Amino acid sequence: MSAIYLIRHGQASAGADDYDQLSSLGTQQAAHLGADLARRGIRPSAVISGALKRHRQTAEHCLTGAGVDPSWDTQAHWNEYDHRQILAAYNPAYREMSALRAATANQPDPKRFFRAELKAAFGRWLSGDFDDDYPESATAFQQRVQGALSALPQPDGGPVWVFTSGGPITVVTQTLMGLPMDTLLSVNARLVNTGITKLVPGPGGWQLSSLNEHAAFESRPEWITYL
Repeated sequence: MSAIYLIRHGQASAGADDYDQLSSLGTQQAAHLGADLARRGIRPSAVISGALKRHRQTAEHCLTGAGVDPSWDTQAHWNEYDHRQILAAYNPAYREMSALRAATANQPDPKRFFRAELKAAFGRWLSGDFDDDYPESATAFQQRVQGALSALPQPDGGPVWVFTSGGPITVVTQTLMGLPMDTLLSVNARLVNTGITKLVPGPGGWQLSSLNEHAAFESRPEWITYL
């Protein structure tokens, strides 16, 4: 059956000021996934990529690994939310990740502090009470991704691969499963790098066939990452 394959980007440069760059492992993950998809006989009839660097890099290495011409249709509607703007609206000092790292390092329990700050920053964004503080509110982000979902081509000629991020994949999952928007962080946190979420056409529109599938990495557990 033809389907839409939503592919999360490979491991990015977590903790760096420029997160939007694949790590060396992220490059390997993307190439390995492409080779695995080719081995399974899953070749794209069309390819869509978000406009972010990590999306385009993942698409390039995955398609090359699959032995497919590395070209695609760039659609910015599949871009991730801007975590820097969300953090900066919560605490202006956090506009640069280095500031959050410095604040975290001075805490007696750095991991707990980091998680609490992220939860507070995203909770503020998701609440809808401060929408004017953000270039893109949580509702606007949700609507953007839902528009991208409704504009997906029917995969009549074969699978369509979409390279994107955890946030858009989470919104698609929430939309198709009827989950509330405030589950965004908890769902997103469980999505692995280069994991596949598969959509199939049904009588009422798109249906979720699988979520966060990453069997390609079962023999390489050290390659299963989340950032």
